[in-house]
Amino acid sequence: MISIKLSVAFCLIVAASAQFPAHTGYSGPHKFVPIVSQDFQIAQDGSSYKFNYASGDGSQRQESGVQNGPESYSVTGSFSYNLPNGGPVQVNYVSDEFGYQPTGPGVHPDIVKAVAQQVAEARSSPHSGGSFRPVYG
Repeated sequence: MISIKLSVAFCLIVAASAQFPAHTGYSGPHKFVPIVSQDFQIAQDGSSYKFNYASGDGSQRQESGVQNGPESYSVTGSFSYNLPNGGPVQVNYVSDEFGYQPTGPGVHPDIVKAVAQQVAEARSSPHSGGSFRPVYG
C-alpha cells in the first residue's frame, strides 16, 4: 500500500514538474570580453583605496573610498556600459552613512525617490531597532 502511494506521489511530482521548464539562465550570445586596462591601489594602513578597469566592450568602472571611522567608508564611483542598441549608459554613485545614492540617466527616477525617502526616514529615527521596511511607490 505504501509503495502504491509513493508511486502515485512520484508520478504527480513528475507530471507537475514537466509543466514548468527548467530555468536555463541567460540565453544571449556569449563572447569573451577582455579587460584592456585595470589599476588597483590601497593605502598601506587601509584608510583609502581606488580602482578602475575598462573592458573590450567599452564598459568601464572606477571607484575610490576613504575611511570615515573604524568601520565605515565614504565611496564615490561610476560605471558605464553600452546598451544593445549602441547607446551609452553612465551611472555615478556615492555610498556613505546616508546609503547608496546613484545618479544618472540609467537610474529610474522612482529608485532615486525611494532611496531619498529611506534616507530621510533613517535620519529622522536613527534608532529604529534595526527594522527595515522599504516603501515602494
